[in-house]
Amino acid sequence: MVSEKKISLSPPPLLEPKPASVPALFPIGILILALFCLAFPAVETANAEEIIFSDDFQSGEISDEWVFFGDPTSIIEHDKGNPAPCFNNNGDSMYNSGILSRKTFNIESGLIIQCDIFLNCLPRGTWVNSCLGIYDPSEDRGVEGPEKLAYFEYAFSGELAWGGPHLQGVLALKIAGQHIPLMIHRNQWLNGWHTFKIEFSPEGLCSFSIDDSLISSHHSDLLDDIDVVGVVLDGRSTSWGIALHDNLLVYVP
Repeated sequence: MVSEKKISLSPPPLLEPKPASVPALFPIGILILALFCLAFPAVETANAEEIIFSDDFQSGEISDEWVFFGDPTSIIEHDKGNPAPCFNNNGDSMYNSGILSRKTFNIESGLIIQCDIFLNCLPRGTWVNSCLGIYDPSEDRGVEGPEKLAYFEYAFSGELAWGGPHLQGVLALKIAGQHIPLMIHRNQWLNGWHTFKIEFSPEGLCSFSIDDSLISSHHSDLLDDIDVVGVVLDGRSTSWGIALHDNLLVYVP
């Protein structure tokens, strides 16, 4: 037996006005956006940058992108870093050891190199330093590495340093043959990781900063003579202390 289907009759629903469709609102939105842009013109992002080379040493070895110099040769510290592993220049108490980038970078339009650096040293020790710099790839590298065009070096001068201030963290800067006076009493960067940066502007200004705080800036004729540079990480780690690098970045402003 088929049951009857009950049909319920009800009044038709009230017709409500529909909201304007997207196409209808589109011209109004464009007009508002245009007025906003006229009132607040676009500002170019100051921090826009392009990373062109980097190395965080997470592979656990020094890659083929680097060339060794010095004796003993540089090594990877597998249990140290920011985070581990990281690069140890592994120089001795007399000479620097380090690595040179095979890749070169055009400096005419400006260039920034930065690297995290760690340094510690016992009070009686000395000759421990960590250096970030650039070199001329057309020059002879030599056994002890090339002459650096510019560098940012952090060192510790202990009790055995007969020619320097005792028990001091020392900053040494150089740009195109111009040695800036040593900056002493800089112990605040010992025993911790800090970001060292060298920035070259197209106008010939070279600026040095640590943890984004400007340390010193100088005009130079470096760009008058050099178009292309390579990167150097070097220094001396000894039984007295250790000098480490990590998280290298090379980028253009």
